Amino acid sequence: MDLSSILGKIKEELDEKDRRREEVFAIAREVRRVSTKAIREIHKENFEAAERLLLKIKEMVKSLGQPDRSFTFIQDALQEYAEASLTYAFIKKTVPPTPEELGIPSEAYILGLADTIGEIRRHILDDMRKDRYENLEEYLDILDELYHGIMAFDYPSAILPIRRKQDIARLLLDKTRGEVTLALKLVKLEKKLEEADGEVEQQRSG
Repeated sequence: MDLSSILGKIKEELDEKDRRREEVFAIAREVRRVSTKAIREIHKENFEAAERLLLKIKEMVKSLGQPDRSFTFIQDALQEYAEASLTYAFIKKTVPPTPEELGIPSEAYILGLADTIGEIRRHILDDMRKDRYENLEEYLDILDELYHGIMAFDYPSAILPIRRKQDIARLLLDKTRGEVTLALKLVKLEKKLEEADGEVEQQRSG
């Protein structure tokens, strides 16, 4: 085989890889778009709609071959899919899916897991705005578990670029813990004041 034939064969391979890259890029863009939409539906408590969107993403992920996963942009998209799926599980208080069940690499799973801390915090703040305090401590425990879970992954960035996400998670956990503690103290204070007012009213009426 002469050089021109060798180069011709290589070019065919790279042309095919480039064509597939364009297809995978379109899939990655759609995975990210639908993941963002799923998270939005979760926070609006439209859980059935969120579940349908997550199933749609799962089918798209199934269409990816092993070589497709070497593209950096698909890894970023799979992180967002993991984030949406895990956020759904934690807020619904169901068993979180495994990387195998989602069909994604472990690295994308852990990085997506780290990002769920921001979403759980958002859910806590939403509950506080709606004067729903009964589950705040439970969600705060979830945040604490997530934080300590991701802190166990101490690897160089070349293996798992999680250090920045860990730093952000620490800040979010501390800030949320302070806000929840203050909110629950205010609720207790309001309850005591209401009880005191009630006792005063009883004494007056008596």
